[in-house]
Amino acid sequence: MANPHATKQDFESAFKGFHYPISKSGIYNMARDKGGIDREVARVLAEIPNQRYKNEDDIRLAVRSVYLSRGVLEDDLPI
Repeated sequence: MANPHATKQDFESAFKGFHYPISKSGIYNMARDKGGIDREVARVLAEIPNQRYKNEDDIRLAVRSVYLSRGVLEDDLPI
């Protein structure tokens, strides 16, 4: 995969307003419903494990795992 084009700010804006714990579908739907979400952010959130997340750090770890599984280097991660 090419280097990510989504930025830390793209993810931070997608995560705003979440109430924890939150499910994967809750994360994806709330982020998408905000409008203006980066397409890459939406694709990555669609790939995180189907579980409940206790806080934003849990979501960040899941997002990082998706990127790492795609072959993105640690230094190139946007989050």
